[in-house]
Amino acid sequence: MKRHRTLLICWLSLIGLVGCAGTGEVIPLQIHPIATGSEGAAKQKAPAQVAIGSFEDGRSHKTGIGFRTHLWGGVSYFDVPGGTPAEVVTQALTDYLTAKGWQVTKRGTGDNGVDVVLTGKILDFSVHAKSRVGFTEVMTKTKVALQAQNVADGSTVRITLNGNGGDEIFWFDPEDAQALLNGVLTDSFGRFVQDTAIENKHLRLKTP
Repeated sequence: MKRHRTLLICWLSLIGLVGCAGTGEVIPLQIHPIATGSEGAAKQKAPAQVAIGSFEDGRSHKTGIGFRTHLWGGVSYFDVPGGTPAEVVTQALTDYLTAKGWQVTKRGTGDNGVDVVLTGKILDFSVHAKSRVGFTEVMTKTKVALQAQNVADGSTVRITLNGNGGDEIFWFDPEDAQALLNGVLTDSFGRFVQDTAIENKHLRLKTP
């Protein structure tokens, strides 16, 4: 009986070791803003028509968005499905501002009547996970430089959104990395809305 129990423990340990080894697989993460119950309360009182152009990928390393190092060797990679990081961040910002009550269109789609043209550059957009004994450490970082041009007078507003977050997960699942990255990105978008105002269909930075 004791021998059987020892064999069972060894077998389970072996399964655990195999599960902690990386296979080089690419894990897709779905990127989208996290909606909250207060979306309606934060809508702009004086909306303008905002056209969002394609964002530029200004990252030094443009392949994927991060990786997970496994406890017993090997690496898995994180990426976005069906597009580039710049494209998914552009869409995420569009979805977020739409949820906030902004009138948002894609640049080049009915530009007549557009008040503000919003463009951007992705400077950092990454998530990394490192498996340790008993837990997995997850770290994420985002940095998005936005530029808003007011069509009426040609004035320009620039703002850089920095975000980072970390967590320690006992039983890691890729959705944990996905949720952390989406949360950090959503917080950055929230700061953009908080730090700007639309007045007479012009986007302005709020004065401190």
